[in-house]
Amino acid sequence: MTYEFLVMALLFLVPGALMWLVRGDLRWLMRRTVLASLPFAATEWLFYPEYWAPRFLFGLADLIGFGLEDVLFVAGLGAFSSCAYAVAFRRTVVPRGNGARPWRRAVGGIAVMLAVTGLLLAGGVPILYASVAAMVVCTLGVLAVRPDLVRPSLLGAAVSCVIYLGLCLLFALLVPGVFERTWRPSLLLHGRFLGVPLDELLYGAGAGLAATALPAWAFQLAFTPLEPTSRNPRAPHGPPAAPPGPPPR
Repeated sequence: MTYEFLVMALLFLVPGALMWLVRGDLRWLMRRTVLASLPFAATEWLFYPEYWAPRFLFGLADLIGFGLEDVLFVAGLGAFSSCAYAVAFRRTVVPRGNGARPWRRAVGGIAVMLAVTGLLLAGGVPILYASVAAMVVCTLGVLAVRPDLVRPSLLGAAVSCVIYLGLCLLFALLVPGVFERTWRPSLLLHGRFLGVPLDELLYGAGAGLAATALPAWAFQLAFTPLEPTSRNPRAPHGPPAAPPGPPPR
């Protein structure tokens, strides 16, 4: 196939779409995470062609620095990585605190993550590792003030990495030899797992770590065991009211 990244981006929309269909209680979180993820689509120029060299629709990466595929990819990745922990471990989200100025917190978190990435790039760190390190650093900052998110974040990273691996394996079946043709040789993590570059799995785990912790911190949410009625696809657009007592873990 010619447009490998388009195939990959469309595949990455599938897990989030399935979660959207079966978990109406998480749609509120998913919508906001996807919206907050979209600015990262414009960072493709940092990856292309240093990290990989796919062909883009209409050659947009050469014209403006990113393509339509990037928008689809970050939307899909943000959707499933933000909800991977909740779906896998039967959790839902409830408010924690008054949720004052959540978007200011979200924008601040994005700005810090981009700033850390820029500093690491200026120090000579390759973009893939700089972006993962920025996600880890920002997540550690969140976990310092929200220790209740440590376990969800670590498990979210693990589940997201497994989903990411599965999507990459399916991608390799649909486009044989794509990782050998399109990806540049790894600078640090030499080798592959089931044919998938270890760099990609590192990125998938980092995305799951950050996407579990940062939205919960920005929108002041906590994870709590799923009630049977919480799966209702007609659930309200916002999170359910918090139960009395201390914030759930």
